[in-house]
Amino acid sequence: MELGSALQKAREHASLSLFDLAARTRIPLKTLRAIEADNFAEVPPGVFARSFIRTYAREVGVDPDAAVAEFRAMTEPAVEEPDPETPQESAVDDDLRSSSFDPELLKSRPDWGYALIAAALLITVIGLHRKSPDERPAAPAPAAAASTAMAIEPRPVATTGDGVRIELRASGLCWVRAVADGQTVVARVLQPGETQSVSAQRDIVLRVGDPAALSYSVNGRPGQPLGAAQIPVTVRVGPDGRLSPLS
Repeated sequence: MELGSALQKAREHASLSLFDLAARTRIPLKTLRAIEADNFAEVPPGVFARSFIRTYAREVGVDPDAAVAEFRAMTEPAVEEPDPETPQESAVDDDLRSSSFDPELLKSRPDWGYALIAAALLITVIGLHRKSPDERPAAPAPAAAASTAMAIEPRPVATTGDGVRIELRASGLCWVRAVADGQTVVARVLQPGETQSVSAQRDIVLRVGDPAALSYSVNGRPGQPLGAAQIPVTVRVGPDGRLSPLS
C-alpha cells in the first residue's frame, strides 16, 4: 500500500470526507486527491508538498514526520557516488568559460579588451589558488556524519548457493522499494508488524524510508541497523550476502 493509500485509509478511519479535510486543513481539494493517488506531479513541489503531507497526516492521526519521510523516500532518488573513471572538469575551466567575451568588443574598444583579459587571468589565478594541494577540506561535524552515514559495515553473510533472500519486518509505517536482479518487486508502505520476503540470484537493492522502523535478516541471519530514524537509505546485498551502502 502506497503512502497516499495509507493516508486515505487513516482519513476514512477518522470518518472524514475529502471536503471535511479540505475545510479543516485549507488544502485545496485537488491537491488532497493528488496526494491520495500518489500523483505528486500534481502537488506543489518542495516545501509546499512536505507541508501539505505533514498537515494531512497530523489531521488524520498519522505520524507527520514518518509520512514526510515516506514521501521523500518515494520521490527523491538515491544519491549516487561519481564514477572515479569519469574525468571531472575543473573549476578553473568553468571560470574561463564563464569569462568569455565578444571579439567585436575588442576591436571597437581596445581598453575594454585589456580589462577583460586581465579579469580572465585574475579568475584563473584565484581558481588555481582555490584548488591548491595545500588546501584541506573541512572535516564534517561528528553529529552530521552520524545522522547521514549508515551504521552498517560490508560483511559476508552465510549463503546457501541458491542466491540471496531478505526477510523484512516493519515495526512502524515504512516505505520500502526492493529491486531484485534489476527488477522492482516491492514498492509500497509496510504496515506495523507486516513482513515481506525478497529473493534474488544476483543482488537486491533495498531503499528504505525509515530505517528505524524496519528490521531484517539476510539468508536467515539478523542484519545490523540500516541507519537513523526517518533518514532514507539505500543498500545493496550482493550474491555472497555482503551488504554495501549506496546512500
